[in-house]
Amino acid sequence: MAVGVVTGLIIKDGKMLMCQRTVGKMYPFHWEFPGGKIEENETLFHALQRELHEELEISITEAEEWFEDTMSYSNGMTYHVTFFLVRNFLGDPINTEFEQIGWFSLEELDTLQHLSGNANVLRKITEEGFPK
Repeated sequence: MAVGVVTGLIIKDGKMLMCQRTVGKMYPFHWEFPGGKIEENETLFHALQRELHEELEISITEAEEWFEDTMSYSNGMTYHVTFFLVRNFLGDPINTEFEQIGWFSLEELDTLQHLSGNANVLRKITEEGFPK
């Protein structure tokens, strides 16, 4: 059974926010979209709000589901991920748990070491450009 996860695609001034996993986590130093697991009795949107507030101290005010994918990793885990396009948020992202966070252009995304499970969404972003 797949674990439910939500992530936020946050774009500002033509750049996308990415987060680098810390040395203590599985797949250290890989880049990922901010987000996390959906808790019991939580809506997708509420999970996104909670996760992005915990990780980046921002408050999501508007987001829409943009892409869904199911991915399996070498550790045997399978995740069903709903990618949200974050339309509006309050606050400036503050790194509370990552090695580092950064804003990257479409071209710069290709230079990062990403989690393998994000291959399909990254291909979609590369082919279509940043979502509008």
